Amino acid sequence: MTAMVTLPSPRDLYDRWESQQWSVARVEVGRDASRWETLRPVTRRELLVALAELEIGEVCVTQTLSSLVDHSPTEEDRIYLCTQLADEGRHVQFFKQYLLGPVGVDPAELEQPDSELSLLSAYGQIFEPVLRDATRRVRESGGDPAVWHAGVVQYHLVTEGVIAAPSLKRLREFVRAVGGLAALEEGLSNVARDETRHLTYGQTAARRGVQNGFAEVIGQTYLGALEQAVEVLVNPGRKAVTPVIRAALAHHAGQLDEQWSVARNRMLRQLALIGLDALRDEAERAWERAFTRAFAVYEQRWDAPHPVPKAAGLGLLTPRAHV
Repeated sequence: MTAMVTLPSPRDLYDRWESQQWSVARVEVGRDASRWETLRPVTRRELLVALAELEIGEVCVTQTLSSLVDHSPTEEDRIYLCTQLADEGRHVQFFKQYLLGPVGVDPAELEQPDSELSLLSAYGQIFEPVLRDATRRVRESGGDPAVWHAGVVQYHLVTEGVIAAPSLKRLREFVRAVGGLAALEEGLSNVARDETRHLTYGQTAARRGVQNGFAEVIGQTYLGALEQAVEVLVNPGRKAVTPVIRAALAHHAGQLDEQWSVARNRMLRQLALIGLDALRDEAERAWERAFTRAFAVYEQRWDAPHPVPKAAGLGLLTPRAHV
């Protein structure tokens, strides 16, 4: 069964970290500047929003991971999590340098919590408060094991696994399709490799927690976080691009639905890997309800359907991620 797949130990992941080092300076983000200037405005806008979303998320996880480090259950966990904290700081540095360099973002846009970029971030508006609250409770509880494992679920399994990983995958594919952004491709590849280690650690820690008597808190935390995770994916607070031409609408909606399908499959696979496959049906129902709510909020706010249900209603798409 999937749940019996051998997962690496924190020491194994530390060893991987030592062998997979990279340098932001060596990526040389400035080499993308000339290509960035030739991009169509709609392409630049899509890349800008995606990069800002990742930068905001990385800042949040950098600021909150220390609670999990300080209250790690073992020395091996603590040592590994210190490497992850270094990774997160490096990711912030990469995205900041790219946004300030080739993209040309004003530094104030990255520093002000009420800037246009910050307000565009679904993660920053919706899930960041959830993660901050979870890690605050770890600190205030003095490292209560149940609270620590709940923090790992919010931090590694949901933030890293359900929200960030599918978005990063879609962005990498989009960047490759655009072409000519070699520095961005290189940096995103490095970030994705780091994130694989982070997510794997979360699965290892959560499985161990399930085996050590924390299955209920891990399962309930996971299920409880799905609604906010889906809200981040749909982002009803921002008006989505809705092409008028049917073929373009079908293509755009299909790309979104594919990303959400990846997120759903990751969500279900994680449950199996950590030993909670019995929650699969409940998780699928929660996932479907969350999409129904997010689409309803979107339509109420913008007085128009989201492009995915619109395309489905026109017979242009058979949704995979929420039906």
